[in-house]
Amino acid sequence: MFNKDNFIEASFIDNDRKNIEVLTKSDDGKNLIPTIIPYDENNHMFKELMELITIDKLHEDTHNKKKEEGRLFEEQVMRIAKDSGMLSSIAKEEGNDEYFKNILDAIVKQQDNEDHLFALKIAAFENIKKVSESDNVEGKKKIRQAKNKIEFFRAVFDMIE
Repeated sequence: MFNKDNFIEASFIDNDRKNIEVLTKSDDGKNLIPTIIPYDENNHMFKELMELITIDKLHEDTHNKKKEEGRLFEEQVMRIAKDSGMLSSIAKEEGNDEYFKNILDAIVKQQDNEDHLFALKIAAFENIKKVSESDNVEGKKKIRQAKNKIEFFRAVFDMIE
């Protein structure tokens, strides 16, 4: 079933690393075929896979795939935040009253907007060193569990003060 001609990649699909997704191409090369197999050294499909890839390479590929999926997810979140008007261009003129009014409106009038809140949480952990590098587990928990923007900003300000 798996051979050097049809094998594309393989990676674990669960945190317990008990299941592996193997991607192969069809005989005509036009389709991808995903196959889920157990991580079981006695399984014949697992044995076939191990003839094509080492267990170390499987772990490494899984890590790289998850890392890339995380990067793509962050890009998507930032795109959504920009498209929704939550993130304005930094190139705004200083003193532009409309710019600051929009920021306040986004915070106060749309306090419970889940998309905004999610993007703010990601941005805080990615861009505020006093948050991302902090050992304050309780403070980070408050940021993650904030149910609206006011709670979010209160938790962030508590951590950076």
